[in-house]
Amino acid sequence: MNIMVRVLTAILIATVFNTTKVECKGLEEADFNVFRFNQCPLASLRVHLLFDLTPRQCAYECAVRASCKGAGYSPGFKCCELFDVDEVNSNNSDDRRCNFIRKSDISAVEVNTLPIIKKIFPIEIILSKKIARFL
Repeated sequence: MNIMVRVLTAILIATVFNTTKVECKGLEEADFNVFRFNQCPLASLRVHLLFDLTPRQCAYECAVRASCKGAGYSPGFKCCELFDVDEVNSNNSDDRRCNFIRKSDISAVEVNTLPIIKKIFPIEIILSKKIARFL
């Protein structure tokens, strides 16, 4: 889906549901360094399994989850495995192949928001204040 369709969809959702908090799945990315190529931790150490992601999206998913200490990305399957270990070695790996990224090697997390919505629909702050009064 091209960016124009995503922008128009986000504006439509913001209008219909009266919100500016629209999450565009797949736009979140992060820069990273691969810690270990072609070696993956044991499947039993996996906390999440995600499909159809790019490597940068996989790194983002690990960066924003407290339970994730490392991510394994398999390019052939576009598969992202999130693990609760930050080290991969012969003691905790199996014969599966992935590129392992430690959470500490992930930087520059990006959430590509749609700033045009905030200019057209500046209602997020107003709604938050109204909700806070009722709580």
